[in-house]
Amino acid sequence: MKKFIKLLILNGIFFAAYAQEAKPFATFVGTSPCGNIIKPLLGIKDDNECDFAKWTMTFSPQKANAPAAVKLVYRFGISKPNTSGFMDEKKTEFSGHWTIQKGTKTKPDATVYQVTLHGIDKNLLFVKLSDNSIHMLDSQRGLMIGNAGHSYTFNKAKL
Repeated sequence: MKKFIKLLILNGIFFAAYAQEAKPFATFVGTSPCGNIIKPLLGIKDDNECDFAKWTMTFSPQKANAPAAVKLVYRFGISKPNTSGFMDEKKTEFSGHWTIQKGTKTKPDATVYQVTLHGIDKNLLFVKLSDNSIHMLDSQRGLMIGNAGHSYTFNKAKL
């Protein structure tokens, strides 16, 4: 009986450690315009109509001998009037990895997250604004400029 209890305790410790390891570093959500910059960047065909996009990006911590993983779920389409949804939503998912870099166009010491997605030949760059928000950068490391309805600022989701 004592061996059985010890085995249960060891299994509990193992599964608790595994559950902590699987917890994401952060999940950021936001919206952006969907136009000439975003469509080719994420491989959206020109014939897909797209007013705006909703992003959910989950950063996982680095594990031993493996890069830090990232998952991007990207929903886009034509906006449905008087709602925050789409008339005909399309969804794309990417996985990849992320690294931490330094420097933007105007702030050399800023923390920048470089996201490399599998199947896309370009990296996405995000500057850390605070512990709870990041903002997408252009290829010259300047802030992406949104429009009246959508920005490129993403907020940490409370999970």
